[in-house]
Amino acid sequence: MMRNFLKIIIVLLVSNQFVWAQEVKTYVIYLKDKPTQGFNPYTYFDAKNIERKALAHLPLFDERDLPVNESYEQQVTAACNTVLVASRWLNALFVKATPVQIAQITKHAFVKVIDEYHNSDEKIIAGSNAQTAISGPNKQFLDYQTGRFGAAEFEQKGLTGKGIRIALFDVGFSGADKHMAFEHLRKNNQIKGTYDFIEKETNVYKGGAHGTNTLSCITGVFDGVKMGMATDAEFLLARTEWTIKEDKQEEYFWLAAAEWADKNGAQIISSSLGYGKDWYTVRDMDGKKSVVSFAATVAAQKGILIVNSAGNEYQDSWKTIVTPADADSVLCVGGTNPYTDRHINFSSIGPSADYRVKPNVSAPGHVVAANPNGTISQTFGTSFSCPLTSGFAACAWQGNRSLTNMQLFAEIQKAGHLYPYFDYMHGYGIPQAGYFTNPSVKKATANFKVEQNDKTIEAYEITFTDSAVTNKIVQFQEKEKANLNDRRPPIGLNFYWNTTNEKGEITYYEVISVREVTQLIIKPKNVRKNYTLNFHFEGYTYSKTIE
Repeated sequence: MMRNFLKIIIVLLVSNQFVWAQEVKTYVIYLKDKPTQGFNPYTYFDAKNIERKALAHLPLFDERDLPVNESYEQQVTAACNTVLVASRWLNALFVKATPVQIAQITKHAFVKVIDEYHNSDEKIIAGSNAQTAISGPNKQFLDYQTGRFGAAEFEQKGLTGKGIRIALFDVGFSGADKHMAFEHLRKNNQIKGTYDFIEKETNVYKGGAHGTNTLSCITGVFDGVKMGMATDAEFLLARTEWTIKEDKQEEYFWLAAAEWADKNGAQIISSSLGYGKDWYTVRDMDGKKSVVSFAATVAAQKGILIVNSAGNEYQDSWKTIVTPADADSVLCVGGTNPYTDRHINFSSIGPSADYRVKPNVSAPGHVVAANPNGTISQTFGTSFSCPLTSGFAACAWQGNRSLTNMQLFAEIQKAGHLYPYFDYMHGYGIPQAGYFTNPSVKKATANFKVEQNDKTIEAYEITFTDSAVTNKIVQFQEKEKANLNDRRPPIGLNFYWNTTNEKGEITYYEVISVREVTQLIIKPKNVRKNYTLNFHFEGYTYSKTIE
């Protein structure tokens, strides 16, 4: 009897060791069908969701909106370690399980297909130095980061994002529940929902500084000074990222957050997050390969304006935009340098893999932001161009609620200070509030002329012809000399030019810093018949097709 008992114990120990030795992996389980009866959109969705769809003339729901079958989810949950995300848009469950558990789950008739999901290495997120008050340099940056959009135009019209609900996805919002920069949000009950998709709870006031930084660039007010433009907007705060590592699971948390934001009536999703070289190639950045580009595309189809940073990859071998900024319905925002008013040296550039204009617009990537400990500081990142633009979008949309999300997308591009000129660093430039508040204001008239000076070697002389512009050049030169030791953000005087092929794709582009009232000599290379030369300076764009 004792001998048989010992055999049983040994068998159990061996079998348990086999189970313990099984590596827990992450999988996506796609399901075959959904329940279609008894769904009531009026009780399932927030009233803001119904309002958004009505304004955009969208149906109240479609098949993608129907929840995952609860019975299927329960059976999978019982069979594996953890169900991380249940996605109604994909009709899929994102789980952690062993291969043995997955083999058992595969036998269920409701399972369509199962994919294994791979993770990446850890990456540390850097911090920044903090200050407790608005000093001279900080005040100048705060004035610039909203003033460069012409925010005073919105203020004069009373456009502060009121009535617009913004979902913000980030690593967490440490200290935002106590920081004075968000006192108005707490006082006026402007935070309408919070959820941590990693730990499955409503507390998002943890995880790191980044979300607190980005939130302040949309809506912060510090010592009576606005850090962002949408101070009266409503907010949904979602934690979708780990603090100290990058993991592909985060794409599914982003998807889950997008579905949650949709259900809870978000009109704008602001995401300073992106996924690139750890899981994709540059050729994959066509808006069709990633889970997050899928999620962003569906959210846009639901009437939500998606605003996403281009990424911080320019100094890396990757260089280009990351996903979901690659999706055609995502307003991708690049970063600019306040000292030069042009591309900041870390911001990812376009185009997308299929040569669409990316970034679509740009905004400051060096800002003053709120920190978890109640301070403010100057900080760097394309991350901050996105929330600044999201706040801008909320104010613009408040002023014209008849616009659909994609109409607003197009109008924000037209509001860019370079429009109709564009390039793959700046897109159409920094959006200007005046485009929305004073639509009758005309674009700048000709302030330079272009003359071909050598018919053998393609070369063009650019001569500045407008006295107001030439005076501005002289004044800027004097200001620059006077402020040599005074580090404050100027508005740079930059001459932009590019060449485009027959398809409208840029083959070459350059920005020249104008420092003197002298002729510029432009020498395009490798231009062909029917290519177009495009020149832009101080609001005026001139184009010439090569014949």
